Amino acid sequence: MDMSREIPTVWNQLAETMYLKDSPTAEVWLSERASFRFARLQSSQGMLEVARPVVGEHGYIIALQLKALPFIEQFFGNKKVSSGFYPIGAVSAIDLQDEPACRVPHPFDALILYVTQASLDEVAYAHKAPRVDQLVWPLGAFDPVVYHLGKSFLSSQEQPHNASKIFSDHLLHALNCHFVRSYAGVTLSAPRFRGGLSSLQKRRATELLEAHLDGNIALQQVAEACGLSVSHFSRAFKQTFRMPPYKWLTERRVDRAIGLMTNFRLPLADIAVRCGFADQSALNRSFKRIHGVAPGIWRRRTTRGRSASGI
Repeated sequence: MDMSREIPTVWNQLAETMYLKDSPTAEVWLSERASFRFARLQSSQGMLEVARPVVGEHGYIIALQLKALPFIEQFFGNKKVSSGFYPIGAVSAIDLQDEPACRVPHPFDALILYVTQASLDEVAYAHKAPRVDQLVWPLGAFDPVVYHLGKSFLSSQEQPHNASKIFSDHLLHALNCHFVRSYAGVTLSAPRFRGGLSSLQKRRATELLEAHLDGNIALQQVAEACGLSVSHFSRAFKQTFRMPPYKWLTERRVDRAIGLMTNFRLPLADIAVRCGFADQSALNRSFKRIHGVAPGIWRRRTTRGRSASGI
């Protein structure tokens, strides 16, 4: 793992305290597109001894088990707080100020999310809710929301060029809202917007998004250009366009592909790249979902129709 880059120091501590950093049987993967908030920790051997505690860090780590653990022990400082079998989908919400440590003697595979207090405060503020003082979840209990959103995130990362930053930010924001509501017990009432985005905000948002059709722009960057928090922007955008930003981007990519197919005889693979898709397969999937047919079929039908009418 390259720790020379500007990433949260918690990942360096986890890699070192769990003896993963230089282990030939372990791997630590970080998601750059999600602002280094996600990591995947894997080991084909497990840990032969108890990890050292993580000290001096703030915020929370949410651990999602992607592989069943026959046995795990978790510690806060020198106190054992949990032990036993953890199934696939087991989740642990851990306050880093508790100086967590663990012992996992079997092979493991976990998705770890680093949650800052600032991100929780933003969600609470946007919903006019009390500040989150603590996240509470039974260690190792199954959480279907975290499991399915975590799997969606991993699926989007399987092909790096298909994983847009704005989609990763959307999932991250959804998870933070879930933690505030379900782990902190805060009631989130939907803020009332009058008309969604203003005309100026709408123009700023669409200009930024269209300039980054591949989706590699942070949701926060677009929200700040509109003078809004991420929570406020996401809700206002959806009210204005009836869809979240990442879906809006996909439809704009398909629209641009239609324009290129209509006016130019370019290969579909070239059109896909020009429109912000990773490859032709990604274009095919999105085009068929929106229009019901593959782009190649749509193009042949359109070309045939124009030829028959003498255009």
